[in-house]
Amino acid sequence: MVKKKENLLVLGMLCLISAFVFEMFGNASIVLDVVILLFIAVAIFFNAQYLVLSTTDRKKK
Repeated sequence: MVKKKENLLVLGMLCLISAFVFEMFGNASIVLDVVILLFIAVAIFFNAQYLVLSTTDRKKK
């Protein structure tokens, strides 16, 4: 089974890849830029959660 913290890391990387693909193939518009920034913000949030969970697991051991 995959742990919850690994799911967070995968979801964060998927958001970054989605933002990169939208940037490459999308036309320049404000709405698309907001969507890309939203994907990047979600990726930062999930990766920060992953870091917090992984450091608390290390402290417990």
